Amino acid sequence: MSDLDDFKATYFDECSELLNDLEEQFSAIEDGERGADRLNAVFRAIHSIKGGAGAFGFSGLVGFAHAFETLLDYVRDGRVELTDEVVALCIRANDIVADFVAAAREGTPLDPEHGAEEKARFDALCRGEDDDMSGEPMEEFDIDFVPVMVNLEGEEPAPALVSDAFESIPFEPADGHWEIRFAPHRALYARANDPLLLFRELAALGDIAIKAVPSDIPPLSDFEPFGVYCSWEITLSAKGLSEAAIREVFEFVEGDCDISIVELATPVMRDETGEPVVAARISDLDEDDFDADFANAEATSGEDAQVLSFAELAETIKPAAAARAAVAAQPEKVIQPLAEAAQGGEEGGHRPAGVQSIRVDLDKVDRVVNMVGELVITQSMLTQQLDDNLRARYQELVRGLEVLAQTTRGLQDAVMAIRAQPVKSVFSRMPRLVRELAGKTSKKIRLEMIGENTEIDKTIIEQLSDPLTHMIRNSADHGVETPEKRLAAGKSEHGTITLSAEQAGGNILIIVEDDGAGINRDRVLDVARERGVVAPEQQLTEEQIDQLIFAPGFSTASAVSDISGRGVGMDVVLSNIKKIGGSVHVRSRTGLGTRMTLRLPLTLAVLDVMLVKVANNPYVIPLSSIVETMQCSRADFGRVPSGARVLQVRGEYVQVVDLAMRFEMQTEADEKNRFVVLCEAEGSVKVALIVDEIIGQQQVVIKSLEENFERIEGIAGGTILGDGNVALIVDVQGLKTSALHKNAA
Repeated sequence: MSDLDDFKATYFDECSELLNDLEEQFSAIEDGERGADRLNAVFRAIHSIKGGAGAFGFSGLVGFAHAFETLLDYVRDGRVELTDEVVALCIRANDIVADFVAAAREGTPLDPEHGAEEKARFDALCRGEDDDMSGEPMEEFDIDFVPVMVNLEGEEPAPALVSDAFESIPFEPADGHWEIRFAPHRALYARANDPLLLFRELAALGDIAIKAVPSDIPPLSDFEPFGVYCSWEITLSAKGLSEAAIREVFEFVEGDCDISIVELATPVMRDETGEPVVAARISDLDEDDFDADFANAEATSGEDAQVLSFAELAETIKPAAAARAAVAAQPEKVIQPLAEAAQGGEEGGHRPAGVQSIRVDLDKVDRVVNMVGELVITQSMLTQQLDDNLRARYQELVRGLEVLAQTTRGLQDAVMAIRAQPVKSVFSRMPRLVRELAGKTSKKIRLEMIGENTEIDKTIIEQLSDPLTHMIRNSADHGVETPEKRLAAGKSEHGTITLSAEQAGGNILIIVEDDGAGINRDRVLDVARERGVVAPEQQLTEEQIDQLIFAPGFSTASAVSDISGRGVGMDVVLSNIKKIGGSVHVRSRTGLGTRMTLRLPLTLAVLDVMLVKVANNPYVIPLSSIVETMQCSRADFGRVPSGARVLQVRGEYVQVVDLAMRFEMQTEADEKNRFVVLCEAEGSVKVALIVDEIIGQQQVVIKSLEENFERIEGIAGGTILGDGNVALIVDVQGLKTSALHKNAA
């Protein structure tokens, strides 16, 4: 991969983060939080996306983002009112920016007219038009510049017309009168910032005069194309203009330029009576006052004068302010440059210096995770080589291995923490989805989010978007009732969907719950029998009926719409969650609502397990699922009328699954000497697993069976033990579900 490809990959990663941030910002703006901070954050994000796109030549993205950015600038300045219609337009524009970014990432062209309607709307709004899309595009800038002419022919420029008198007393204090010297660094242009945008921001604050000051221009042979050879002197006047307002304009380029902000507030010269001394008019000065100056000027001209080269002439062009500073009085207040203020630490209210985070390719992190996994296996292998005799003889070696085990565990936890990310990145997309669904279904729906900062493995987060989207759609379309039905049922006309995340042992629980009508089990069962999903004579429990909504092609919708009706939504939820080793549990109460729970592994790399044997084959059971263990000789087994075996534990009857029979293996172990491993499945429902032998507890590295072989029902994955043997990881929920279906059949 070339350096340019690396830069592009970094740019697209940044775009993903910025687009996620834009989703959050627009969600808050749509909820009524329309302060300057929100608008500035949106403007900065779009500006950053546009700048990077310009560097890589993504012209379509640059053009649309520039028009979008201009509208946002008009909104910030108050020239365009931020109405609900404008907010909706901005949200659509954000989607189009995401489309352009995706197309640039994939290298696929978009329709040339993609986003054209929104761009035309941008122009109309900025021209002050509501409906008419015709006319000339809006003006980009309207700033007065004072051009600097470089005389390359050696001819004297024509004298400037100067007024005969000053408009006001020289050095008179002026409220809100500032002089700004702005010298950009090369990094400012490299980050696609444009000084003209800064000048336009300043012009919105008051009366402005700008003078370009080229300086230090080298000979042509030494001229650098990307060098910066121009700075600016700016005079800004406005009543009540403060330092903070000027600083805010330059916050985007902080550290990428030299800024000097001087308040022109020198005391007025007064005579003995206390009256201000008025400067003399030029016409009142005597000619003798100029004789000395003219004589000096003539001494430097005439026959000895030589024609200067471009480089020599440029060397003589220095900022006029330097000459004025020699005769002008000292200013009353000098504002610290932004570049220096940024280094002032927390006392100045700025963030502390130093890099707080770095960007690392996920593949590199995955390699570290794999290496740590191999280290875990090696440490386990060394531990298994120690028998009782070796432990007694080599106690120092035993202590060293114990320290190695602790260090390995700490390293493992640290690496897993690097991969962990808050689920907020996925949750932040849901409020907008709920608002759109509420509009399409004519329902009033609120979304409450809890536990957004719960962290989970990045690989799992990437697989969560589609399942959560379908679950929210299902709750909005099938769960929450219309306002009329809710009022008739004695409920508030506003339905509530709650999206929450929490950590439970070695798992993450993501719950989607609504306060709607609940699952109509009679309707679900009738549809299932009509479509042949359930046999006519088959009897199902309430839990089994609820699980039917995940059957492929199953839907209770009476008509197909863009929200539901095709029977693919909940099937996608189940299949995607199973791919990442998770499970789905549904609990519904008629008239009160439905609760769907996703149980996901905290990480896809490492797992604490109990190692057992079944028919002389090693299996591992996740430690987070185990409630207790007991010998079969002390267990109270029984049978239900259907013939299924159950275990009675403290007054509760628990389903029994014999792993030897389930996996069709012959065991020679005596029934009384076998063990019961009581595990907890979804919804606090327990299942008892019968094994031949319990070996002990250890930590294993998870390996996917689907990637290397195929999916096996009742098996969540595999792992390599310290002795080199392969052990299969038991899927407790999968065993329970498959056994239920067999019993029901």
